[in-house]
Amino acid sequence: MRLDSLSTLNYRNLAPFTLAFPAGVTGVFGENGAGKTNLLEAAYLALTGLTDVTRLEQLVQQGETEAYVRADLESGGSLSVQEVGLGRGRRQLKLDGVRVRTGDLPRGSAVWIRPEDSEMVFGSPSGRRAFLDSLLSRLSARYAEQLSRYDRTVSQRNAALRGGEEWAMHVWDESLVRLGSEIMLFRRRALVRLNELAAEANAALGSRKPLTLTLTESTTPESYAQDLAARRAEELARGSTVTGPHRDDLLLTLGDFPASEYASRGEGRTVALALRRAELELLAERFGERPVLLIDDFSAELDPVRRSFLLELAASVPQAIVTGTERAPGAALTLRAQSGRFTPDGSAVQDGSAVQDGLSVEDGATAGDGTAVETELPPVAGVGA
Repeated sequence: MRLDSLSTLNYRNLAPFTLAFPAGVTGVFGENGAGKTNLLEAAYLALTGLTDVTRLEQLVQQGETEAYVRADLESGGSLSVQEVGLGRGRRQLKLDGVRVRTGDLPRGSAVWIRPEDSEMVFGSPSGRRAFLDSLLSRLSARYAEQLSRYDRTVSQRNAALRGGEEWAMHVWDESLVRLGSEIMLFRRRALVRLNELAAEANAALGSRKPLTLTLTESTTPESYAQDLAARRAEELARGSTVTGPHRDDLLLTLGDFPASEYASRGEGRTVALALRRAELELLAERFGERPVLLIDDFSAELDPVRRSFLLELAASVPQAIVTGTERAPGAALTLRAQSGRFTPDGSAVQDGSAVQDGLSVEDGATAGDGTAVETELPPVAGVGA
């Protein structure tokens, strides 16, 4: 998997650009606030169609109403164009010019490692569920579809509970049990391999305490219907569904104790990195090629073992983009970030031809002064059209 080029327009604080990326490691360095994280966020969005912002308008540059990102992606010997148009409360995806859903994009295209990943360890169960559900939805289109149906059913059932519609519960319960049981069984199967990979990565990071991943479930497929009936009065009083896979947790055990309660900050960072490494390996096993690896702020990792682990991981994949406040060693291309613009820090050669200014040079366009070319990008992909 390789990101040939990335284009953005009106995206956060980024100036309009089309950046070409070589194989191997691309290092992006600059001060905090220079746009490094926004670059990786834009790349992840263009590659996967996914974002974790609560409001899409947060991604649109101040003073604008729409934004656009595009990835030219090489996979399995073929090139595809993925576009994402963003507006207020709207997101539109295109694959080779055809409107698609998120699940239609290549599901194993990217893994993003961030300093905030430690919140998977120390944060609430919802964050760990989100990690697990996002990964499993990329591994299986069936899981993604059933999870979406389950979430809609929970929302509709909650509305009925708040309305005191006890008479309707048997209708919602039947769908809830069917969908929820399939989700629980899929999680159990996937966790076998995820646990193995995470444990291996944790050991490779030098941890002396074994890492174990287990599910803490509020019910089981066998007892789901009975558990719903047993808690009916509580649910009517609370106006919400309190039993099911939407209330479960991914328990991370380090040694003999829950990492969320007993791990140090350094141990928590190690566990988070192990989870991301497991994610990368599981996607590679499922789709037959390694994803593009995005590493945010490697230089914030002060522990030499974890820093080396990150850089070695970046070097092990066909392509990685690594940001930091200092230059990433061994990079095939190094870009300096400043005020949302990216300019080359020295020359790089890929396949015998110069990568000029870290930009794709099309239609004879050149940049002789060492500054980024502000390209004329296509209109926002259907947003507002």
